[in-house]
Amino acid sequence: MIALRPLRPTARVRAPFLLLALLTLAFAVAGPVRTAEAVGGIGDLFITSDASDVVRAYNGPSGVLLGIFTPSALGSGQLGIHFGSGNGRVLVGHIGGGVDEFDAATGGYIKTYAPAGGWQWTAVYAPNGNVYVGSQATNDIRQYDSNTGAFINIMCSFLTPSDMEYGPNGNLYVGAYFFNQVFELDPNTLATVSSWNVPAGQPNDIGFLSGGRILVTTQNPSMCWVFDGAHNLITSFAGTGWGNPHGVAISPYTGNILIVDGITTTVHEFDPTTYAELNPAWLTPNPGDKIVDLAFRPDHAGTPSKATTWGRIKASRR
Repeated sequence: MIALRPLRPTARVRAPFLLLALLTLAFAVAGPVRTAEAVGGIGDLFITSDASDVVRAYNGPSGVLLGIFTPSALGSGQLGIHFGSGNGRVLVGHIGGGVDEFDAATGGYIKTYAPAGGWQWTAVYAPNGNVYVGSQATNDIRQYDSNTGAFINIMCSFLTPSDMEYGPNGNLYVGAYFFNQVFELDPNTLATVSSWNVPAGQPNDIGFLSGGRILVTTQNPSMCWVFDGAHNLITSFAGTGWGNPHGVAISPYTGNILIVDGITTTVHEFDPTTYAELNPAWLTPNPGDKIVDLAFRPDHAGTPSKATTWGRIKASRR
C-alpha cells in the first residue's frame, strides 16, 4: 500500500495569504474605497415635496433634473428646506413627524428633531449651532441640541409659524401663516424686532433682494408681495397658472427670482427689477408632483467640493 502524504501546512495557507497580500497592496495604492456621493452638489438646487416626500436635486445654473437626493426618514409631507452654513447638514420640515436632518453631501440620514411634534413647517440652525424649530402644533419656536437632538427650551411663543429665513442683516424672518403677518426676530433671543401685515393671504415663504426689498409669497390669493426695508408695500406679482406658491430663492448665477408653485409643479423665474415672468417652467422637466420649498446648497467647511464651488460662482459674478 502506498501511503498518501498530507499537504504541508504552508501549502494550505499560501494561497489565502497571497490573496490578502495582493488586496493589501491594491488598497495601499488605490486608497480607501469611497461610497458614491448623492446626486447634486455645491451650487445645485434642492426642492422638497409634500406629496412624494422626496428631495430632488436640480442643476443650479440650468434647472435640469439630476435625480432624487433623499427621501424623508421619519417625517411625512415635506415642507421647508434649509442648509447649514458651515456644518455640512440640511434640515427638512414636515406636516407630520418632526424635522429630519441629513448629511448635505451624501444624503445620509442623521436624526429627527421633535419626531412626535406634529406640524413642524421648517427649522434653521441657530447662531450658537443649535436648531430652531417652528411648531404649528404648539404655536412657538423651540430650540433643540444639534448634537443629541434633545429639546432645550421654548424660545418664544409664535402663532402658526410658517417658513423662516435669515435676512441680510442677520435677523430671522418668520411668517405667521394664519395671521397674515411677517415677524423679524433677534437671531439669538428671538425677541421681536419688527412686524408687519401682508395685505392678503397666508404667508408661506420669504426672500430678499438688493436695496432691502423683501419678498413674501402667499396662498389665498396666490401672490408674491414686494416690500421695501421699512415694510411698505411696493408691488405684487404672480406667475402663470399659479395656485400654490411657496419657496423663494434668488439664483446665485443670474440674480433672478425663483419661486416654487405646487399646482403647476415647477419653479417660475422672474426678473428681480421689473418682476416680469421670464420662464413659467424653469425646471427641466418639472416633476409632475406637488413641490414646496427650494434651496441652493452652499459651500461650507468639511464638505467635499466639486470642480465648481460656491466661492468661485460668487467671484465670477463680481
